[in-house]
Amino acid sequence: GYGAIEYQFSPKLFVIGAFRTEFIIQDIFYDTSLKNGKTLFDTMEYMPSLTAKYEVNDKQNIKLAASKTYTLPQFKERAPFLYEEVGQSYIGNPFLYNSTDYNFDLKWEMFPKNGEVLSFTGFGKYIQNPINQVTIASATNDISWVNSGDKAIGLGIEGEWRKSIISRENNTTGEKTNLGFGLNVSYLYTNQDLNSQKVVEENPGTNVDFTNADSRLSGASDLLINSDLSFNKEFKNDKSLTATLAGGYFSDRIYALGVTGKGDLVDSEVITVDFILKFNLSKNIGIGFSAKNLTDPTIERKQDIQNVVVDSYKKGRNFSLSMKYSF
Repeated sequence: GYGAIEYQFSPKLFVIGAFRTEFIIQDIFYDTSLKNGKTLFDTMEYMPSLTAKYEVNDKQNIKLAASKTYTLPQFKERAPFLYEEVGQSYIGNPFLYNSTDYNFDLKWEMFPKNGEVLSFTGFGKYIQNPINQVTIASATNDISWVNSGDKAIGLGIEGEWRKSIISRENNTTGEKTNLGFGLNVSYLYTNQDLNSQKVVEENPGTNVDFTNADSRLSGASDLLINSDLSFNKEFKNDKSLTATLAGGYFSDRIYALGVTGKGDLVDSEVITVDFILKFNLSKNIGIGFSAKNLTDPTIERKQDIQNVVVDSYKKGRNFSLSMKYSF
């Protein structure tokens, strides 16, 4: 169920208050060579939200948003059977349950001209019973998922800049030429408490002894940078060309929390570069080419306290050619 009220307090101030409720059922039935059975999970979630926008002038806005949400465990995180990837084995945890999230962000944005934007956002998140990947006690260092503690916080700031470098239009032929640049940078601070006793009590048969009393959230990088340079040309007879060079960077992030005196498993920072080309031959026919992960960086997974490389790999480059027909 969902309901919302939108109210305009003044010509410049808009506010929307909403409330959503969801009943979630996630039942898993399993039959493996080791065991069979079922794990049943259901929960009722109540999620209020509030958004507001204040129009400072024709080119500037201030936005505020606050909400309560939840993070539901995925199937593979709860299904209690072993599955293997190259170099790593995982096992689901049938006692895993959802996290509750309280979110807040405040954003200022400015639109210098059509197609351009400059914005800054401050945001925060408070998480109850956060879910993390962790190495469990086993002969093969299997990884599972647990509600690792009572709470976690995330605080950050994000900046976005999109600039039109060239913008031309031929009024006679209707041809248009645009060259644009985009940059997005965000910094995130996360911290969570780790409670081994809570994990043991809530997950019978799972033995976890965290090395640290607190930690960053697994899977979260402190620094994210994304940038792109995009060229667009519109010709006569519905022909058009778009070429985009995009780059991305994320800093070190925890892959799995450290246990029994061992450090966290940490994935190294990564820089990626992609190139995407699209050409519409007519209103109906288009072709495309993409080259992904051109830098093909080596990703190292280290155990941070011992400073030992436990895994090192490349994802490889990906090239593709496509053709599209629109009716």
